[in-house]
Amino acid sequence: VHGDPEKESSGINAEYGEVVVSLFLFILLLRSLLCPFVTRGTMFKFIEDLSDEARTKLLVACAIAVTLVWLAIGIGSSLLCSVVCFVYPAYKSFKAVESPQGDDDTQWLTYWIVYSTFNILEYFTDLLLFWIPMYNLLKCLFLLWCMWPIKNNGSTLVYHKILRPFLLKNEDKIDARLDKVTGKVNKYVDDAKREAAAFADSSTGQALVAGAQVASANAAQQLDEALNDSDKDKDI
Repeated sequence: VHGDPEKESSGINAEYGEVVVSLFLFILLLRSLLCPFVTRGTMFKFIEDLSDEARTKLLVACAIAVTLVWLAIGIGSSLLCSVVCFVYPAYKSFKAVESPQGDDDTQWLTYWIVYSTFNILEYFTDLLLFWIPMYNLLKCLFLLWCMWPIKNNGSTLVYHKILRPFLLKNEDKIDARLDKVTGKVNKYVDDAKREAAAFADSSTGQALVAGAQVASANAAQQLDEALNDSDKDKDI
C-alpha cells in the first residue's frame, strides 16, 4: 500500500522548509553579532592581524559555535545531527577497512554497535524524547563523545559497561532466536522455489514463458527498426 503522493510531497517540502528557515535564522544571528564590529571596521582588522594558525582556530571555533546554536534551535537540527554523527564515522570506517591495522576496525565497529542500539531505543521512545529541551544537541554531543579519538571514549565505555555484559549473558538465546527465524525464512524460500518450478513446468507457465519470449523478440525488432530509421535520417 503506497502512501498519498501529496502528503509525501508536503512532508519533503516541510523538511526543506525547515532547513531554509534555519539558515535564515543563522544569517540574522550572525548579522546581529557581527554588525557592531563591521560598522566600526574593527572586526576585519582584528582578523587580518591574526596569524594563520590563530585564524584557523578562530574559524573552527566559529563553525563549532554555529553548529551548536543550530542544534539548540531545533529547526533542521535532526538533519544536521544525522550528517555529523553518520557521514564522518562512515568515512572513517572506510579508512579503517582499507588500512592494514586492526585497532581502528574495532574502534569503529564498537561505535556502530552503540549507534545502532541508540537508534533502536530512540525509535521506541521518540514520543518521550521529543519533549526534552535541546534533545538533538544532547544527542549530537553524546555521539560525538562516542566517536571522539581517545582510548576510553563513549562508545568504548557504553559497550564494555552495558552492551557487552548484556549480549554475553543472552548470546545463546539470541542465537537460538536467529537460527529459528533463519530456518523459517529458508523454508519459505525453498517452498517458493518449488512452487515457481512447478508453475514453470505447467502448461500455463510454459505459455507465459513463450509469450514473454515473443514479446521480447518483438520489442527488440522494433528497437532495431527505430535505430535504423534514425541512422537513415542522419544520412539524409
